[in-house]
Amino acid sequence: MSSATNPRGRERPPCCRRPPWLQTARFSLGAISALLPLISARGQQALFSALSLDRAIEANTNALVQTAPEGHHLGPVPFTLGVYANASYNDNINETKDSLESDIILGAGVNLGVSWAPTGQSQLQFGSGIGYNRYLKHPENSGLIVTPDSSLIYSFSLDNVKVTLFDQFNYTREVVSEGALANTGLAPQLDNTIGTRVAWNPDQWTFQAGYSHDDYISDQSGEDLNRSSENFFARGGCLFAEGTEAGLEASDSLTSYEVETQNNSTGISVGAYAKWQLRQSLNLTLRGGPTFYTFNSGSGTAGTPDLLTYYVNLEASQQLTYFLSHQLSINRSVQPGLNGGSAYVEQLVATYSVFWALTQRIHLGTSFTYENGSQPFPVVLPGGFVSQSIEHFELYGVQPQISWQLTDKLSGSLGYSYWLRRSNVDGRNYLQNSVSCGFVYTF
Repeated sequence: MSSATNPRGRERPPCCRRPPWLQTARFSLGAISALLPLISARGQQALFSALSLDRAIEANTNALVQTAPEGHHLGPVPFTLGVYANASYNDNINETKDSLESDIILGAGVNLGVSWAPTGQSQLQFGSGIGYNRYLKHPENSGLIVTPDSSLIYSFSLDNVKVTLFDQFNYTREVVSEGALANTGLAPQLDNTIGTRVAWNPDQWTFQAGYSHDDYISDQSGEDLNRSSENFFARGGCLFAEGTEAGLEASDSLTSYEVETQNNSTGISVGAYAKWQLRQSLNLTLRGGPTFYTFNSGSGTAGTPDLLTYYVNLEASQQLTYFLSHQLSINRSVQPGLNGGSAYVEQLVATYSVFWALTQRIHLGTSFTYENGSQPFPVVLPGGFVSQSIEHFELYGVQPQISWQLTDKLSGSLGYSYWLRRSNVDGRNYLQNSVSCGFVYTF
């Protein structure tokens, strides 16, 4: 797609066309930003699994896969390939209030992207990054990492019906982006979601329905949080104009744990959504509605009362000028507990990011994060009775970064991260600083 056309193929006026070098700059920063911690937005698993699939499809569709003869091909399949290396210093790897331990972490890995249309009515997409992090002072913390929201997607169309088969997966170890966790440097977790979606678009209407199965495997010592979820999702809306639609959506998640000491749950959410393209450079998405959770308390755990709450998701992005853009994300959700004996985490996460193309080769970016959440904790009383205490926590984060395009294929970055956690529970506060640098080479 040419930078001078919009998604519907209409030519942009000269004042709205982006310089070719800006596309390269934005791709460079996007690739390097994967080296920084990512904020997780799991909650109402069925709904946010569907939203995660939306983002994966869009990201893979917009990937810079060269289809020209000079591009990379494996037979008829075009692909992109890159390698990265990074180093960081972290002054509090275990996220503790006292007895801080620091370390230097070295990382390296490979990024692979594939976008192939075997027929005129079908497309295969794949995107993932696989690497390894090495802790110099604490080698026991070293391990494999897989880029969040890695995905394999196959879709085909039959008239105005589109069927999508997908598998999304990631394996992470660091936990700084999980505000519910403290006093632990690592929480190795494998998350895999496989499913299907059917979309029907008659005239100005759009209808979608999907099912997915999610497996979550945790390697945390002394806590077995392994679980599986069955997720159902449906959405229906009206297309009012290009980039503008509104409608209703509903989701249902059935979550069960491998061990009886955790709380199985059923979560239902029903709400409305709307997307506006207010102008060529300004996009807004808003969704929200009530959420109801019921819990089947496991043995040895305190009874968890049913939870009636709500979810809200706001996404706003604006291209202010050729060189300056910003984005705001606000997400209030509920997700399964991340601590042993905790049934759920209820949280609000707000992130504001700004990007500035300082020159053709030097780019600045900064993100600000605020998280406010609560979660129940089991408390053992005299006589063996189990009760619950509620932790209320806040997490603040700032992540400035500078990146530069050294050559057409080599880019580098330098970043800083600041995280501050506050809690009403003694011993669960912490302050963490880290500095990182990295390089990405695209073949």
